[in-house]
Amino acid sequence: MTKTEVANNQAIIDIVRMNQVWDSEEEAADTELHFYHITDALNRKWQTIGLNVSDAIQVFEQGNDGEWTKIIKPAPYNPGLSTNDLINMLNVSPEATGIRNDMQIILNTVERRNSFISRIINVNGEDTFLLLHQMKDEYLQHNQLTDKQFIQLYAVNPVEALSMYFLQSIDIIAYWEWRDAEGTAEKAIQYKREEPLMPFIQAIERAEDEAMDIVSGY
Repeated sequence: MTKTEVANNQAIIDIVRMNQVWDSEEEAADTELHFYHITDALNRKWQTIGLNVSDAIQVFEQGNDGEWTKIIKPAPYNPGLSTNDLINMLNVSPEATGIRNDMQIILNTVERRNSFISRIINVNGEDTFLLLHQMKDEYLQHNQLTDKQFIQLYAVNPVEALSMYFLQSIDIIAYWEWRDAEGTAEKAIQYKREEPLMPFIQAIERAEDEAMDIVSGY
């Protein structure tokens, strides 16, 4: 089997050869196709096939096909799972700063991190990014900070509050732009009620437009 583009870019913790795929007394040992059980870095057990260990790993790296290569045992819930643990388990490169930052903000509870592991299948940069932002949209629409939580956090640390509320990295410069546009916690709540997926830059622009309208007398 030839090596193709890697769809599963993660460490293998353990690999065990199992039974032959098809029983045959005529095939030579080096041409017998076996099932292999692989434990990946997320502590999930996979079943795949191969002529030998190296071949089975190459098939595994090609990713889930729902038949020969598939997850047969999900990862157990990890109550101590940190974001850094997850970044290492997913083999996110140090250069992938965007994904690293997004994971810190979006997967900001141990429940969310475990949920991510339970939902990811193939582990690679594209699939990680897509699932991360799918979950972000879900949280923004259905599992947002309550108004009370947001207002309380905003009073203590508005940058952190806005980052958690919009689930995106917001720095002090962006906050100053928001503040200068007469942005408040109450305005953020109003905007997000109307458009839950509104990015922070759009919220700033809307606040600036509203401030200009007031100055212009509209």
